Amino acid sequence: MLLVDSSVWLDWLRGADTEAVRFIQQREAHEELALTQMIYLEVLQGLASGKQFTAAQKVLSAQPILRPMDDIDSFEAAARLYRRGLKAGYALRKSTDCLVAVIAMEQNVLLVHNDRDYLALAQVEPHLQVYPHRTVVAPH
Repeated sequence: MLLVDSSVWLDWLRGADTEAVRFIQQREAHEELALTQMIYLEVLQGLASGKQFTAAQKVLSAQPILRPMDDIDSFEAAARLYRRGLKAGYALRKSTDCLVAVIAMEQNVLLVHNDRDYLALAQVEPHLQVYPHRTVVAPH
């Protein structure tokens, strides 16, 4: 199973040719594509037209929705991850990415993204599996 971030869903739905989109297109026949409630929200709010909204809603609602294993503990783990990222010098833009990362770790799935925050989070949390995975350097 692949947890596909909103950044990739939006690229795919818009027809963008990115490394992450090509990766899920190659693997979708063999692996389930999953999302979280937050990813569902982000994708639907990121679409320009009602027609795109309706089409995306049909595609996304057919996918498995991964949820936090334990709401309070998962949210606390996301807050700790966010704080670790900041302490390491990364300028994280969205705390919700931390919750998505925690869900990916709890479910032991690969998080497919097109978002620099996940690259930073993977630097401070070695159990987070992301694709693509590149090394980012924290500012000093």
